Amino acid sequence: MNVTLINSADTNSGAARAAYAILKALRKNGTPAKMLVQTKSGNDDFVHPVDKNTFSSIHTLSRKAFDFTIINLLTKHERGRFSFPIFGINIYDNDIIKNADLLHLNWINEGFFSLNTFRKLAELNKPIVWTLHDMWAFTGGCHYSGKCDNYKMRCINCPSLKFPSDTDASSTIFARKLEIYKRLNLNIVTCSKWLAEEARQSVLLSNFDIRVIPNPIDTDIYKPIDKTEAKKYFNLPKDRLQILFATMTVKETRKGFDYFNKSIRKLYELNSNLKNKIELTVLGAAEKEMFDDFPFKVNSLGRLSSDKEIVSCYNAADVFVAPSLQDNLPNTVMEAMACGVPSVAFNIGGMPDMIEHNINGYLANKFSVEDLAVGINLLLENHKLRKEFGEASRVKVLENFNEEKISNIYLQLYESLLRKM
Repeated sequence: MNVTLINSADTNSGAARAAYAILKALRKNGTPAKMLVQTKSGNDDFVHPVDKNTFSSIHTLSRKAFDFTIINLLTKHERGRFSFPIFGINIYDNDIIKNADLLHLNWINEGFFSLNTFRKLAELNKPIVWTLHDMWAFTGGCHYSGKCDNYKMRCINCPSLKFPSDTDASSTIFARKLEIYKRLNLNIVTCSKWLAEEARQSVLLSNFDIRVIPNPIDTDIYKPIDKTEAKKYFNLPKDRLQILFATMTVKETRKGFDYFNKSIRKLYELNSNLKNKIELTVLGAAEKEMFDDFPFKVNSLGRLSSDKEIVSCYNAADVFVAPSLQDNLPNTVMEAMACGVPSVAFNIGGMPDMIEHNINGYLANKFSVEDLAVGINLLLENHKLRKEFGEASRVKVLENFNEEKISNIYLQLYESLLRKM
């Protein structure tokens, strides 16, 4: 069974790392899987870039630049990403695609797939598994809808667009997806129960088979290490508790940095004695002035690239805070848990799939800054509880998200689809 995974990149985003984790898990399980990407940053021989020469590399850079330009001109950045499937590449003549028994799509935006790419893939008559890492597949273009639920009826007057109307881009994209999806042998996978339910309520995907398969994680890499050594790696004081916030870009509203800020100030109001006991660690692209009004010292680490650095960062933390307002199954929470670090998050999206309230972490009431602060304070003040939750976090990951278990579930799905051909 030859399986080709398809993703825009292999390392430089949460979805890319999740897709690559699936590839690694499948290969460890003996499946001859490969991955086709638009942009390759790693050195895995089983990851193949679409670019074969300088000309095609220039073409890729041009597509991505045009894609970025249109997003910049037409969308409201504070609403999060909106992708226009205008630019795409001819991947259907690629040998890796032609020789595959089954195609496994993941995140295919950023100028990689146009709607015509989907149309051409339909002509290959191969079963397609599509693992959704956000909501884009069933919306008119947004990756997370926020409070908008137009996708349950018809996308029009999109709040993510600068010029919304009944005939805006979201309406056009929605209508074209509806027509094209009918041609595809499409099987939908979501990483969380929440995203599966949203997909089932959508007009675009309600008639497709939808199942939940979480992302796998390499627990031999993401594991507890000596906390003192981890703090030393980043020159963090060993006698201070570290509260970690992590995301690719801190400015992304959906990731809840503003709620993190407010909860930390509320924490100080609840327990000012923590002033000389804790510090904050922020992982991700951020501007220094974003930390000006925090009552505790902030250690901004920027973006980290290597697994060693990222694992050290999680292990340097004593509590991980993930105040996302809408999220699927964030890698950051799973990675923190695999490293034995308890998490505090809002009870939204895929968080309950990982965090069990008062067992391995704390699920705060939805968007309650006060309750988020209570959860953080609870773990900071109780070393025994923090240790118990951390150990339970590691067990949760080992039992539910390990590579062998997840790859076996995918293999069963692949085999069932191929038997139907």
